[in-house]
Parts: sequence; C-alpha cells; structure tokens
Amino acid sequence: MRRPVIRARTTFLALLTIALTGAIPSRATAQKADPVVERRLTAAAKARPDSFEAQHALGEYYLHAGRLATAIPYLERARAIDPAHAANGYDLAQAYLQTGKLDAARQQVAALLRAHETPELLNLLGDVEAQAGDRVAAAASYQRAAYARPSEEHLFDWGDNLLHLRAYNDAADVFTAAARRYPASARLQIGLGIAEYSRGQHEAAVQAFCRAADLVPADPRPIGFLGEMYGVAPAQGTEVTRRLARFVQLKPRSAEGHYYYAMNLWRGEGGSTDAPVLAKAETLLRKAATLDPKYAKPRLQLGILLSEQKRWADAVPFLKAAVALEPEQPQGHFRLSQAYRRSGQTALADEELAIFKRLGATPPP
Repeated sequence: MRRPVIRARTTFLALLTIALTGAIPSRATAQKADPVVERRLTAAAKARPDSFEAQHALGEYYLHAGRLATAIPYLERARAIDPAHAANGYDLAQAYLQTGKLDAARQQVAALLRAHETPELLNLLGDVEAQAGDRVAAAASYQRAAYARPSEEHLFDWGDNLLHLRAYNDAADVFTAAARRYPASARLQIGLGIAEYSRGQHEAAVQAFCRAADLVPADPRPIGFLGEMYGVAPAQGTEVTRRLARFVQLKPRSAEGHYYYAMNLWRGEGGSTDAPVLAKAETLLRKAATLDPKYAKPRLQLGILLSEQKRWADAVPFLKAAVALEPEQPQGHFRLSQAYRRSGQTALADEELAIFKRLGATPPP
C-alpha cells in the first residue's frame, strides 16, 4: 500500500513507531476533473445502464478524479454486469480499501484471488489486512506477493509490515536484499536504516540514511532521520553533517534543515566547544526560528546554546517563545527558570520552576 511520508518534527523513536507511514503518493493519483467529460460519461451511463463499458468508464473517471465514494456504485454496477473483469474488480477493491470499507475490500480481493491469483492481488490483500490492523495476516500476503514478484513496491511493503510487527532482524534482511536489487530506491534505504536502528546497529542505520540522502539530496525524509542521529552515532557526525549542509543549500527555506544542521554541528561527534562552530550553529538556529515562527525546537535549543555561553539575557526571549509554543515541554520551563534567575528575575524564575515541577519532570544534571 502506498503510504504517506514520514514527517520530521518528532522524536526519532516516534518516527520509528510509525515507520514509513507518511506521504507517498497513492496508486490512483487524482487527476484534474473535466466537467465536459464527466457530463458525457454520466449521460452514457444513464442511457446504457446495462453496458459494462459505460458504467466502468464513469467509475474509472471518478476513481482517477479522487472521488472514490462516487466511483464505487458505478464500479459495482460494472461488476454486476461482468464479474470476471479483473481490472474493474481490482479498482473496486482499491476504492473500498481507500474509503475504509475493509470487509467489502477483503471479499472483493478474495473473489478475484479465487478466479486468478496474482502478486498484485496478494499485495492488495496485505494492504487490506494491514489497514484492518491484522499485521500478522498482512505479513503472509506481503511475503507471498514479494516471492511471486519481487518488485520494489512488494519488497518495500513486506519490509515495512515487518517493521510494524517489530520483527527488526527479518525486516533488515528483507530491506538489505531489496536494496541490492533496487539500489536507486531511497525508501528501501530508509526502511533499512529504521530496521538497523531498531535492532541497535546505529552506525549501519546512519550509513543507510546517508545512502538515501545521496539518492535524493533534496528529499526531507532521510534528512529527518539523519537530523536526529547526532547523539546516537557520534562517530558518523561528519558524514551526517555533510548531508545536512548539502540539504540546506538545496532547500534554503527549510526550517528543519537549518535546525538539524545546527544540532549536528553543535552536538555531533561528542559535542563542539569551538567558537566558530558554535557561532555557525547559533546562526542556523536563528534562521530556523525565522523561517518557521511556530517551530519550538530551534528556539529552545538556541536558548540552551546561549545559556551555556552565560548569555542569560539573550537566552530569555527564545526560551519564552519555546514554552509559549510548547507549554507542556518541561525542559523549556527549567531552562527559562535558570535564565531568569541568572539575570536577576527571581520571581519569574520561581514561577517557571513551579511549572516545571507541576509537569512532573526531573531537573537535568
């Protein structure tokens, strides 16, 4: 099943739990509606209610226009006229799946499989079971589809489902073999990186994410993972930072790119105390905050960076902005309390410390 792309603004472990769900385009990419064509197809379907071609054509039009619920009755009428038509049956199953009619989708796929088993139908059955929450049943279908036809899509779906099952060793094996077969697939490298990270092979994970970033340098997906790796595989810090620097050059309006680049300069390879590096990190964090006024992370980290340099008064506005954007984030309140206290604003410091304690967090060492 084609799934949406992983968005970055979350913790790395949270990214792992959703695996590769995020915004990958669906098989039936919506096309622009054409009112003239729609009127002609509708008139034909009304005039010829027993015509498979007329009913199927209108159903296909709505399917490709992204109007799945509208497409279903016409595809169903076409099925009633010609139950053996495989393409109509497949599209009807897809429409059922994408509109959440999972029982109908399962029954439709089962009927098609009884008539003629194909890898595409097996993979579609895996999609249905996965969306229904039965990942074990999905695993069997995805595996059979991948063995029958080891396409990039089938191998990806099999590996992705194994990630959801937390079968990380098996997932790593699938993604490793798949990446050898399809070396230009960035999403297979991302899947491999997730599997390697999940089984504790952090350097191998970084290497996989780096390969994905090299395949699609302007794609934010691998960058979202690499950006969170600075504290996990510090020995790979230089490689990670190089990819992040390239991404910022390619995507100068990406707030997340600037944030991740800054954090890897500052915290990568065990952390830097070099003044030029810290100055560069500060500039990048300021840019990230400017690019996205609702992005709390660069404001929090900028406040921490300035605090560590004992620039307490400079840190306060960034920490205030961070806690305003994420009031349930304990670290921001604790750091703001420190900055207030060091700049002589004791009452405000006590207020922030009280909020921190109310959130039930433990002060950092």
